[in-house]
Amino acid sequence: MTTTPIKLVLFFFTVVVVFLSSHGAKEILLKNEVIRDANHETLVSPGKIFQMGFFELQPNHRYVGIWYYLDPKTIVWVANRDSPISSSSSIITIQDDGNFVVKDSSMNYFTTNLHSGSGSDRRTLKLSDTGNAILTDESGKHFWSSFAFPTDTFLPGMYMEKTMKIVSWKTPNDPGTGSFVFQKDQVFGYNNYTVFTGKSLHWKSGFGLEPNKNLTKIAMAALELLSNSTQKSTYSRLLMNSSGEVQFYSWDSRFSKWVLNWSEPRDYCSRFNVCGPNRSCNVTTTMENDSICNCLPGFELMDDVASSQQICKRTSTICSGNDTSFLGMEIMKIDVTFATFLESRSASECKEKCLGLDCCQAYSYNDVGNPELVRVGVPGGKQGCWIWSSGSYLVDVQVGDGVTGVEVFIRNPISKAIKKPPTTQVPNQSVKRSKSTSSAFIILSATAIPGILLFCCIAFICYRRRINIRKAQGKEESESVHQFNESVRQVQDMLDPFNESDSPTIGIPFFDFEKISSSTDGFSEANMLGEGGFGPVYKGKFPGGLEVAVKRLSIHSGQGLEEFKNEVTLIAKLQHRNLVRLLGYCMKGNEKMLIYEYMPNKSLDAFIFDGTQSALLDWPKRFEIIMGICRGLIYLHQDSRLRIIHRDLKTSNILLDEDLNPKISDFGLAKIVNGKEVESNTKRVIGTYGYMAPEYALEGLFSIKSDVYSFGVVVLEIISGKKKHYQCDQAISLLNYAWHLWKEGSPLDLMERVLTESYNADEVLKCLLIGLLCVQEDPDDRPTMSNVVTMLTSDIATLPEPKQPAFLVAKWAGVTGQMMSHTMTGQTMSHSVTGQTMSHSVTGQTMSHSR
Repeated sequence: MTTTPIKLVLFFFTVVVVFLSSHGAKEILLKNEVIRDANHETLVSPGKIFQMGFFELQPNHRYVGIWYYLDPKTIVWVANRDSPISSSSSIITIQDDGNFVVKDSSMNYFTTNLHSGSGSDRRTLKLSDTGNAILTDESGKHFWSSFAFPTDTFLPGMYMEKTMKIVSWKTPNDPGTGSFVFQKDQVFGYNNYTVFTGKSLHWKSGFGLEPNKNLTKIAMAALELLSNSTQKSTYSRLLMNSSGEVQFYSWDSRFSKWVLNWSEPRDYCSRFNVCGPNRSCNVTTTMENDSICNCLPGFELMDDVASSQQICKRTSTICSGNDTSFLGMEIMKIDVTFATFLESRSASECKEKCLGLDCCQAYSYNDVGNPELVRVGVPGGKQGCWIWSSGSYLVDVQVGDGVTGVEVFIRNPISKAIKKPPTTQVPNQSVKRSKSTSSAFIILSATAIPGILLFCCIAFICYRRRINIRKAQGKEESESVHQFNESVRQVQDMLDPFNESDSPTIGIPFFDFEKISSSTDGFSEANMLGEGGFGPVYKGKFPGGLEVAVKRLSIHSGQGLEEFKNEVTLIAKLQHRNLVRLLGYCMKGNEKMLIYEYMPNKSLDAFIFDGTQSALLDWPKRFEIIMGICRGLIYLHQDSRLRIIHRDLKTSNILLDEDLNPKISDFGLAKIVNGKEVESNTKRVIGTYGYMAPEYALEGLFSIKSDVYSFGVVVLEIISGKKKHYQCDQAISLLNYAWHLWKEGSPLDLMERVLTESYNADEVLKCLLIGLLCVQEDPDDRPTMSNVVTMLTSDIATLPEPKQPAFLVAKWAGVTGQMMSHTMTGQTMSHSVTGQTMSHSVTGQTMSHSR
């Protein structure tokens, strides 16, 4: 009897709220028009789905945001999230310069911060039915949108780019920038997402090994929302809440409320690696029980001197000796970021491949492939073997009592044999045997025992031979996986012949020539992306829409079979967000081709050396590019399994993806040095003039410091927008010019003029100084790439003073007995010095040097 009056009250309350919210509502905001907080004015989308205006969550803390028209309490975007307004006299308007601002009489609380230009006096602000506030002009051109700068909510119609971040509120009542960040996985990408808190990984949707077929661990509806693959209902949203949970909501129109469909992390163990490395989290154990986190078999909790904490460490050494014992465990989930994937046909083959690698820790055989992962090139899609080796940690491990999972075999040496307890005799018990029985037993024993011993000896010899054969095979496969641990020449011998049958060993697919030719429309000029020293690069498109870049090596190019094999076998094993990904290769007759992921923005030099394109790279973006190159080089020099020296780092070998993120490419000249070796020597100097370190160009000595030198030249080119061979009245090269300005006390004069409106003086000076430190003549004076990152990211009060760079041009010009001839465009330069013959190209070509 009482429910009807309550429903009537709620109905009239809703009508009043809608009426009041509609009062003073606009559908479009013109220049110099005002939405006033004091008058409760708002901007409403055409279909009355979203509304924009002022709101208050705490006393004297007012904000401008976007909310649902029927649910004003659900805020989906906040303009001034970190600048609350204390008064109610603030306004929303479009100023004379065309910027959308939130301000009062004393200050601006939010601005779109756009440069004024043509048409800025005709800009308008509209709120669409998708919840996107768009600043446009009369032609419909978009200058700014709230979708490009989300806060804590992802809405249908947004596009989840790799650089987009969804950042939580501080608290449920404070929309300020919180500590949890939801974004696409920066390493694996492909439907994988992460949540960070500070620099710590709080949760990740992948990439883990688990029995669940949904490898992403994200509800399909949420995944479709993030991928924008289907036209989702307007009333659904993804929220990164202030307590660290990613939540997917949908609107229930029957009960007029939001329904939580999916949330992660759903429990304590769902947080990433919550128990630490080499430790498992038991999902079926309550938090009150101390056994929720346990060391894996073969590990014990010990004090760690470096971190001053207790971590799980091995109780015995497994990297020496012949103990090949493994303990199988049912594991619900384990992270495979630090594991290696190799194709295998059986669990026993998987074990042998694991033992063939350095310091095998654990392995897991996956007999069920995933065609979708194979299609997008994600490792682990095929039937094969995950292997943890070379000191890899076993992280993000989840187990459960009575819960099924994948079987992971953890190396667990047996140090002592299990001894059976001695049998005890019962006193006063006698055993009577007849003489005939005793004699028969003695004769039988005398006959059988030697036969049994002989059989055991033969079986043992056969077993040992079989083990030795398997170990030998494992070592050969290990050499194949590590690629030329001793030298590139050994790998060339190992891989001959090099064709489609080698595809499983290399780890990337072999493509038919006809398929590649068809994808590039017969290598038409219309699909040519550019041409480097080793041949042209074409854009290809496979059936299904996958775009690729096809590097077709010229028959007369300097890159022969050795460089081709080097590039294929090396880059196939490298996985880093700042390294270009090799998708496959092709060989037919004299044709050699490499198939890369397609980079729509081509290379870095196409931007910084082009007067029009350079304006698209402001200083913050150039600084991001410098940092990305640093991360890629650190991976090559110290974080990958082998120490890799690129030897041909230059701006044309830095490719840019759709978000202008840098990716190092062209590993045809890369070298691997063994173990902790940091320097090597070659009789064949190959590289690009101007980027080559002096010790490499003149003496054939190369090291990780050679790449550091090249990096320094690239940094100076990024800052200046000038090429390495830039000449003027004061200098004969870019390095010479930068050093001249540094000594004159005017280093900022080197900076490209297009950066004057966006540069940070401290960052530019720091980058310029680091560039000069990297090109010092003595390799020992140059910093390592890890030192460079430390200098770039930390507030170091004083940095080392650089010494004079190696002006290689001047050195070569002063060598006695030289004969030099060169032309400055597309040129070949020949140089003879005391029996040395040197040919090299000045612009983007290849330099070869033989003694």
